[in-house]
Amino acid sequence: MAALFLLCALSVFGTFSTAKEIVADFIVTEGSPPGYKIGSIPAKSNLIQNANLSSEVFNSLRYRFLETDHEYTRLFRIDDSNGDLLLYTAIDRENIQCKDPQCILTFDVYATFQAAFYLITVNVQINDINDNSPTFPEPVITINISETASIGYVVQLPAAEDKDTGENNGVQGYTIYPANGTFGLQTSKKLDGSFDVKLVLNERLDREKTAKYICQVFAKDGGTEQNTGSLQVNINVLDENDNSPVFSEPIYNVTVLENTPPGRVILTVTATDIDSGLNGEVEYHISQNAFSDIFSINTQMGEISLLKTLIYEPDEIYSFFVEAVDKGAIPNYAQVKVYIQIKDAGNNPPTVKVNLVSGSNGTVSISELISVEAFVAHVSVDDSDTGENGRVECSITSSAVFFGIEPMNRGYKVVVKTPLDREKASQHNVTVACHDFGSPALTSSQSFIVKVVDENDNKPVFSQPVYFASIEENNPVGVTVTKVSATDYDIDSNAQILYVLHSDAGSSFSINRITGVINATGVLDRETTSDYLFRVLAVDGGKEPKTGTATVVVNITDINDNRPKFTESLFTLEVSELSPPYTQIGSVTAYDPDLGQNAYLQYSMSSQDRNVPFQVLQNGTVITRAELDREYQSQYNFMVYARDSGNPSLNSSAYVTVYVTDANDNEPQILFPNKMNNTVSSTVTSLPITKVIAEDKDDGINRQLTYFIQSGDDKNMFNLHSQTGELFLNPNFKFMTDQSVSLIICVKDNGLPVKSACTQLNVEVSINNVTISNQKPEADNKYIYISIGVIIFTIVISVGIVVVILVIRKKDHQRKKYKASPGPLGVPMQNGYTPASAPALPNPGSEEEFMERKKVTFGPGTAREGVNPSYSSNISQNQTWGPMIATRIYMTSPHHTPP
Repeated sequence: MAALFLLCALSVFGTFSTAKEIVADFIVTEGSPPGYKIGSIPAKSNLIQNANLSSEVFNSLRYRFLETDHEYTRLFRIDDSNGDLLLYTAIDRENIQCKDPQCILTFDVYATFQAAFYLITVNVQINDINDNSPTFPEPVITINISETASIGYVVQLPAAEDKDTGENNGVQGYTIYPANGTFGLQTSKKLDGSFDVKLVLNERLDREKTAKYICQVFAKDGGTEQNTGSLQVNINVLDENDNSPVFSEPIYNVTVLENTPPGRVILTVTATDIDSGLNGEVEYHISQNAFSDIFSINTQMGEISLLKTLIYEPDEIYSFFVEAVDKGAIPNYAQVKVYIQIKDAGNNPPTVKVNLVSGSNGTVSISELISVEAFVAHVSVDDSDTGENGRVECSITSSAVFFGIEPMNRGYKVVVKTPLDREKASQHNVTVACHDFGSPALTSSQSFIVKVVDENDNKPVFSQPVYFASIEENNPVGVTVTKVSATDYDIDSNAQILYVLHSDAGSSFSINRITGVINATGVLDRETTSDYLFRVLAVDGGKEPKTGTATVVVNITDINDNRPKFTESLFTLEVSELSPPYTQIGSVTAYDPDLGQNAYLQYSMSSQDRNVPFQVLQNGTVITRAELDREYQSQYNFMVYARDSGNPSLNSSAYVTVYVTDANDNEPQILFPNKMNNTVSSTVTSLPITKVIAEDKDDGINRQLTYFIQSGDDKNMFNLHSQTGELFLNPNFKFMTDQSVSLIICVKDNGLPVKSACTQLNVEVSINNVTISNQKPEADNKYIYISIGVIIFTIVISVGIVVVILVIRKKDHQRKKYKASPGPLGVPMQNGYTPASAPALPNPGSEEEFMERKKVTFGPGTAREGVNPSYSSNISQNQTWGPMIATRIYMTSPHHTPP
């Protein structure tokens, strides 16, 4: 109402600005002290600009809460002179009612001066801090679980609550101590972000071994400075009737005087059941109601009483079974045999009294380490009878294995007969029986209990001599590896155990001295150490501590943290060409230091190299995919990958170079002579008359060629150089006339198998004057004149040929179509005879023109019609003119015969 009145007053007497909403937003952290300055309202709201104020008016404004009774006035205050927003008190975010998750508190402030009035909306966001720990509804709860509950049995536990509401400041998880014990936790998140927490049974229960467990459940929040709340869970193991009663003696014997009055207790049988409650309560019955008219039994105490007076009969013994039954829903029982002997009352039995050296109420305590023959008790015996009826002899009738009795000057002494062991029998019921020698002999007995006091004579024993554990490598520091446990058959402090790691455990592991939980203190690497073997010690709390030892074997299991490594970065392989597809040419190898699937490698080829004629099998074998041809490609390069089978899989790469080795798969090719050019003419000379030109596309020894004459040289007129292919005239052959011979020239390589090629070479040998003069010394002088004439004629013709050649060359330069490559004899050559700049002979336009152009005749000053003068010119430049007959070379085709 006050604010409404103020607004009405201002609307009457002043100026009220509503043109634009003015807002100031602030953020403050809970727990900030009183007086803390949150910020300036005019500055945060940019009031001077939003309200279009002058400096004079702005500096004169006063600031106040619009609603003086607003609930937030107890949290904040405003400096009215400058508009600073201050904390009035420390804010606890959990104690205020936030209307949204961000906890924004909104209120109005007005600024006024004279007639001016400005309304400012202030929003203050309260940020949460982690100042509360998770809390459970109750600090301690008790639950009951049957000892027959199966593993996996769950019990609902209360969830913890955290008053903090900031991000991650609420409950983020739960843990249980001891961890990896009999009980564990099962947690799951609900839709609203809270947790469902259950206690899970991890091991079978046995109430007779452990009747109660105590666990601590911890709830942790996610704050930067983490807070923890705890819940103590007391677990009672409920008994099930899983044990039968056990009698204290395997057989009960008692002798009763015939004059024993009815109603007297003559024997007490006892049985115990280690179960609890009704399952451990025992009732006694005489089986089948035997001798029910003579004996009765107290069902609760086990006391057997007489119902009537007994009558002695020689050698008469009553025997029957007593049954002990527990009170379980399905009862368990045990039976024991009872023998009752009746004695004649004409003789008085001896009176026996046992005097213990220590103790009281018929119980004596002795150390389990007491020596043999040590004194335990004194027995005094008295028989008022005389003669044989008064002569007495005593013996131990129960626990006689451990105790004996020896006569003294007065009475007997009970001594230790064999070493005692508390862990086997913690107490002994010793019965001393004394009988006289009357007829019948009478017996009296006294019993006492010997309690064996524990000594630290047992060392702790581990539940197993060797503990096997496994843990993944790259483990978190502090992760639990295994838990060891030991027991000590002693009791009290002698059985209190502390666990210690032997020095051979190194620094990689630690152990909880109380619980025996072994943790990893560092990050383990299987590739460095795959197994750890060390000892763990259990030390009891005796005055002279005893130590038990067990061995711990920790296997570090593998994770896929290593890439495969090739044995070589570049693999070099060879394969012979013509190898059939799928021929194995080698393999690539890599290794992976991981184990199992993580080290199982599969090889593959890079997808970019799929076009090469090879395939890499998964085992690394490299095979061919097609038949290879070295002459097409002699080397291949590609990339291979080795990929392990881990998850995720890791891989690495290497390069492979395959060299294709040569196979003798190509026959030699004879370039000259050939079908189009297979005739050569020569005079008798020591120079090569021609050269067979051949090549082989193979490599190495497969392309080394050998030349030979297969047939046609029946007169042995020629020698063919086997390496160069040069054809010589046999100097030993006497050429008397012109010779025309058709030779079959063959070329073979040196491969296996040998390949060869043959062709036909026609050779014409002409006889000149020199040859005849060498063979006929009386030759006619007329040939000298003829030679001179020929020379002169040749010179004249040569001049004419030169002129013709010049004209023809000019035309050839214009056409640039036909070119020739002359050899020493006018025959195209390949190796050594063809000048480097000599052009090759072109193909003719028609067969007739081709054949005409190939006719070459050289002689003294002559040229054949249809022959390109350039041939004659070139030949003449290499020809020595003299008195000799011209040599013709005919380049023929199958359809052309030389003139």
